[in-house]
Amino acid sequence: MSRPFHPRPALLAALTTLGLLGHAALSGAQAVSFAGLNITPRGEQKLNLDTGATDLPEGGTATDAGSGMKLVAARMQLRPGQTLVAQDATLTTRQGGTLKAAQVTYDLKAGTVVATGGVTYRDSRFEALSAPGMALYLKSGFVTAGGGVKAQRPNLSASGLVFDPNTMQVLLTGPAQVSQGALRASTAAGGRLVMVFGGNRLLRATSTPDNVTLARFRPYLK
Repeated sequence: MSRPFHPRPALLAALTTLGLLGHAALSGAQAVSFAGLNITPRGEQKLNLDTGATDLPEGGTATDAGSGMKLVAARMQLRPGQTLVAQDATLTTRQGGTLKAAQVTYDLKAGTVVATGGVTYRDSRFEALSAPGMALYLKSGFVTAGGGVKAQRPNLSASGLVFDPNTMQVLLTGPAQVSQGALRASTAAGGRLVMVFGGNRLLRATSTPDNVTLARFRPYLK
């Protein structure tokens, strides 16, 4: 039988020192510029001198003046040229949308913001929209949600969702159903249902969208 490992005090000190090597703590809430984002930490910043990554253990606020996006999170990790990862995050948009998630990852190279873990979203069109995961494609503006999507207004459920902000159309992947007032539509598993908004109002929904409409959504269907 092997003996339990009991590190000696001197060894513990050495291990602690090694664990601190390559890290530097920056005190104060000094603003950080990161890939076009202005980030204001709540507390200290921990810089890894080996990788260049910065950890914000007390979180902070990231704003993008160009898109009007604002991200507030309990914790953040910045990896230069790669990603910004935020935990217990709330993201708001210039258009008035609010997204909350356990984790948000901003991938600089892919140009995507991916939210996971009990994701909820609301704006003037949707109330209590929820899904296990959502993604925002910054270049096109498309938004996707998957893993089972639900919303209170309009009342809907679907396997997945894709929103095109350019046409104000939403594609639901089946099985899916939507209802609001007298408007009702549904489609079976494997089907496609398209919702059309006029401003903040749901105008119509069809389970037989044309091929031209489907072609716009196809790159975002997985």
